[in-house]
Amino acid sequence: MAILLTAEQMRHTKATNPYQIKNPGQVTNQFTITEASKAAETLKLDDRREISELKNFLKAYDMTSISTDELRAVGRRLYNSELISYRSFGMFITGDGANDASGKPTDTHVKFNAIALFNEKLEDTLAFFKKEPSLAQSEGASDHLQGMVDANHAINALLYFANSKSTDLSIDERA
Repeated sequence: MAILLTAEQMRHTKATNPYQIKNPGQVTNQFTITEASKAAETLKLDDRREISELKNFLKAYDMTSISTDELRAVGRRLYNSELISYRSFGMFITGDGANDASGKPTDTHVKFNAIALFNEKLEDTLAFFKKEPSLAQSEGASDHLQGMVDANHAINALLYFANSKSTDLSIDERA
């Protein structure tokens, strides 16, 4: 069970609450992928062996019910294979963002829906940048935003591959 901190408590600590997902049942959004070729293109995969290896790796994970620990393992695999950028990797390793008073991640075993998490974090960031346009123009803001978009693309491609039966890029399957 997560303990939510008040604003006063947060002023005196590095602790952060986990991101509160508004729509935890969300499995489709503007980044949803329904074609094998699009999923492969998103992750820059172009041969059956790579796809097969990724699908075998993903058998242990459900992107709609995944913990921060598991998301880190998936992100590391993608980053080490050069399938995602450093900025996108940041989204994966942060998970739901829960930290203790010293700034150390907590409750990293708690499952959440990464599809909804990534999408809602992006939407919140876009809304924040719209409200604070000077921050949207600051150094690194566009890179951060692009990393979030790329992470959304990647997590949806992973969801497609995790649910797909074939490694043939010409077959159109439903996720």
